[in-house]
Amino acid sequence: MSMRARYSMVAALIFLTSLSSVAQVCSGPTLRGSFLQPALGDAWTLEQWRHEFHYMRDARLDQMVIQWTADSKEKTTIYPSGVAGYRQNTKHDVVDRALDAADASGAHVYLGLQINDGWWTIYLTDKTWLNNEAKVANVLADDLWKRYGHHPSLTGWYLGFEVDNVESTQAEWDNLVAFYRTVGNHIHKLTPGKPIVISPFFNTTADLSPSQWQAMWEYVLKRSPIDILALQDGVGVAHATKKQLPDWFSAVGNAIHNSRPRMQFWADTETFNLDSEPQAIHSIVNDMRAVQPYVSSYLSFSFNHYLSPQQVNPLYYQTYLNYLTTGKVESVHPTRPADLNSVALDSTRIRLTWTASTDNMGVVGYKVRRNGRHVTTLYDAATTHVDSGLDSSTTYTYDIKAFDAAGNESAVSNPTTATTPEPHLYPTNISLDKPYTANMPANASYPDTAGVELTDGILDSTNYADPAWQGRATTKIYSFTIDLGATQVIKEIRSDWLQDKPSGIFLPKQLTCLVSEDNVNFTAVGTVNRPSPGDENLSRWYTLTDLTGVNGRYVQLQVKPGWDAGWTFIDEIEVRQ
Repeated sequence: MSMRARYSMVAALIFLTSLSSVAQVCSGPTLRGSFLQPALGDAWTLEQWRHEFHYMRDARLDQMVIQWTADSKEKTTIYPSGVAGYRQNTKHDVVDRALDAADASGAHVYLGLQINDGWWTIYLTDKTWLNNEAKVANVLADDLWKRYGHHPSLTGWYLGFEVDNVESTQAEWDNLVAFYRTVGNHIHKLTPGKPIVISPFFNTTADLSPSQWQAMWEYVLKRSPIDILALQDGVGVAHATKKQLPDWFSAVGNAIHNSRPRMQFWADTETFNLDSEPQAIHSIVNDMRAVQPYVSSYLSFSFNHYLSPQQVNPLYYQTYLNYLTTGKVESVHPTRPADLNSVALDSTRIRLTWTASTDNMGVVGYKVRRNGRHVTTLYDAATTHVDSGLDSSTTYTYDIKAFDAAGNESAVSNPTTATTPEPHLYPTNISLDKPYTANMPANASYPDTAGVELTDGILDSTNYADPAWQGRATTKIYSFTIDLGATQVIKEIRSDWLQDKPSGIFLPKQLTCLVSEDNVNFTAVGTVNRPSPGDENLSRWYTLTDLTGVNGRYVQLQVKPGWDAGWTFIDEIEVRQ
């Protein structure tokens, strides 16, 4: 049974038993609402929509923000729009499904208007562009209100252009004010009493200090008809630590007090980590507590994506419910993992096995150290792991510890040591200078120059700006297919990838290699999971070696990206014999 299937079974049991399980005891901060990205809602059945609002209700969340309803760059919507030139790109009417389920649950829904990738490069500099986006937002609001205004759960609106603390001028602030005024005045006239939400973010390493950002927001908010500011805490994306939150939240709180005191100030608490996995409940609660003196409520990004038992290990949800019931996050540590053993599989891989830990709530994963340094976190209760991307003829020592959904960790296991053997030498790169195709083009800023970079034999430094690297920013699986020109015996397939976490470049989560005789029917020959190199800026080969009985003319690499919002960079593919 798959992990997702097991989650679904446990989630069903929670749904049946949790409806009256949460006593109103917790006096600490609690999540009130959640952002939802449309793709997740589009994947849900009607039953899952109903269940989601029940899970939210029992966790004391009664607000959902649909993060966007349209993409003004791609001219797409998530509902059957009447806006000229736009097409629906979802299977279902996500807006209607959300509002129907919220009506039945007594919840409140805020509808996001448009997103546009151009925002991240144009930002506040182009008044004409922003004015046009304001007009688009108003047309969308008209269309959405006409179609869905009869729903009692339609509570307000969300403007999805996220403002941050990069350096900006007063002229650019005026551009933002003009955008907020055009959209805000129109919406308030269209839907009196329906509040408008924005959700800016900050990065503690960016240009403006808290006091400078306070000055900016005092200027903007004093002139803008915005009703609610939900400030992203930035902990999940490592823009800030818990200790840094008070400085930034107090600055924005002061800006609101000085410029628009009737405005509501909320937090947008991040419930994920840099692995795009659920953040520990201890961390979520502590982050909320850090900003509790400044805010009146808490949205999240995102209960639906990273706490819902329909999406992640239900132990996170159960642990959060336990906090709501007791007022404390449970603090029992898992037992120590036992009998850790290691064996080299080949010159680049070592398999670890161990006896499972136990816990009062349940173990959700294990943290692996190699040679005394943390290298990877495993987010399941499996008791085996293959560490790949290793150096040959090298001795490695490992230990592990278990953790639960609260973030409690076990004692460290026994150490184990294994040595990778010398590699078999496969000297001939039969893919050198061979043609290939990609089913997704590289980003224009980091292109595949002349369409030959991946098989030209040229390796680059670990600077992502070096020209041999090509980059893609996507969450979708994409592929490369190399034509070897004739059927060949294949002993090794490898590709070189970049990690530069501060720049948002992550190693692929998984790479699957396939071969074919006709470029139509492909057979998988193996999969390489993300290596565990730590947090350093480096390049890393993904290698399948010592292949037996593998022949083909076409070699395909299917790439599963490594992080929801990150880049993947590649500079070479080699097929050897």
